[in-house]
Amino acid sequence: MVIVLVSAVILTSCTGSPERTKATTTTSTASGTSNVESVASIPLRPAALAVGSNSNLYISDQFRNQILERHPDDSFSVIAGNGTAGFSGDGGPATAAELHQPGAMVVAPDGTLYLVDQGNDRVRAVSADGTISTVVGGGDVARTSGFVSSGTVALGAAISPTAVTFGPGGRLYIATNEQVLRLESNGTLTVVAGQNSPYQGIYGIGQPAVDASVDGANGIAFDAAGDLYIAGFNTKALLVVTPAGTMTSPLTAPFYPRGVGGLVATPAGDVIAMDELSVARLTPTGSDVLTAFYPGTFHGIRGFQPNGIAVAADGTI
Repeated sequence: MVIVLVSAVILTSCTGSPERTKATTTTSTASGTSNVESVASIPLRPAALAVGSNSNLYISDQFRNQILERHPDDSFSVIAGNGTAGFSGDGGPATAAELHQPGAMVVAPDGTLYLVDQGNDRVRAVSADGTISTVVGGGDVARTSGFVSSGTVALGAAISPTAVTFGPGGRLYIATNEQVLRLESNGTLTVVAGQNSPYQGIYGIGQPAVDASVDGANGIAFDAAGDLYIAGFNTKALLVVTPAGTMTSPLTAPFYPRGVGGLVATPAGDVIAMDELSVARLTPTGSDVLTAFYPGTFHGIRGFQPNGIAVAADGTI
C-alpha cells in the first residue's frame, strides 16, 4: 500500500487579526503579470488553499474578501478582490473586483484559478491575464429551491456553491448545498449527485447518485480510478460516487473532512482529507492516517481548527 510522504504540512486555521500594511507593485503570478496589491502580513481568516502549476500557494481570505498568493520569500500578493465585500468587476481586472466570502479553489492546467464566491452564489474564474468572470451561478437562490436540473444554463443558475474540482476529461465539478454538478463544454450543467427534492440526512446508498442525498456537500475530489468523494457538512459523513454512478458510503468509522477545503486530490490521484484529529489518505474502502494531532493543538498551536488543505506537485501537503 502506497503511503504519501508528508514532507511539510500547511493547513489553514483561523487566527487573530494582526496589524498589516499594503503597497501596490507589479509582479508575475500564475494569473499573469499585472498590478497586484502586496500584503505585508499573514492572511487574516484563511478558508481554503490551492496550489498553482508554479507551486505557489493560493489562499482564500474571508476577512479580506480576497484571494492571496504566497511567494517563496513568504510575502503575499492579491490575486483577486479589492478588499470590499460585494459583487462587481466581471470582465475587468480581478484585483479591482469585489468578492464576498471567497472559499474553495482549484487551478486549471492553463493557470486559470476557479473560486467559489460563496456570498455571491457564484463560481468565478481568474484567467491567465488576470481578468475575472462568472462561470456558474448568479441566479436568485432565495426565490428557488436551490436545485437545478440537467441541461440548466450555468450562467444565471440559482445555486449555492461550496466546492470545486476537476474530474475526468478535465471538466469542472461543483458541489452545492444540495447537489454535485458538472459544467459541460456547451455551458450547461449536468446533475451528478443529489435528488431534486429537499432531504436531510444520508439517503440512497447503493442507488444511482442522482437519486441520492448529499445534504450539505462541502468538499469534492476524484481519485485516479474516477471515484468521486463527497464530504457532507450536514451528514458528517463521507460519500463516494463510483464511475458507474452509484452512491456508496465507504468508511465504517466516521471521518468528517473539515471546512470548505478539507478534501483534495493529489497529482498522483490519491484523495487526501483532513478532520480535527488527522490528515488521511482515503480509498473506497477505508483510510490511512498520514499525520495526527491532538484535538485543538497542532505543532504547539492552541485552538487549532483546520479549514483547508492542498497538495503540491511533489506530494507536499
